[in-house]
Amino acid sequence: MTKERKILVYGLSEKEKERLMGEGLNLHQIHNGNAGGTLEELIENKEIPHEGAPLGIVKIMIFCGYETNDELKDLISKIRKEHVFGSIMAVITRTNLKWKFDYMIEHLLEEREENKQIEMERRAKLAENLG
Repeated sequence: MTKERKILVYGLSEKEKERLMGEGLNLHQIHNGNAGGTLEELIENKEIPHEGAPLGIVKIMIFCGYETNDELKDLISKIRKEHVFGSIMAVITRTNLKWKFDYMIEHLLEEREENKQIEMERRAKLAENLG
């Protein structure tokens, strides 16, 4: 796994990418021409075309070479507040490094739905306790 800081981006608008690059961030665009490989292959800039069902319309940002610490939390917070709205964000791990990009999208979307359900249940329980 590379130590170079890079953000794999998919589904972002040109304006969003320009703003991120203006912050000095190193972006690597994921598209149908390179989305067929694993996250590791994407990090290594290998061009493996995506085959199969369309990847869908979703904004994804995957952080590579970043430590999961306060610096990354602050960066993500800034990106969400100032530059990219509604993006799913993730960090490269030893586990997901070998995942194909389309599997990563599927995993992140499932995780987002689970988190929404957990939040709805938490809010319902809170309202029940208050009411």
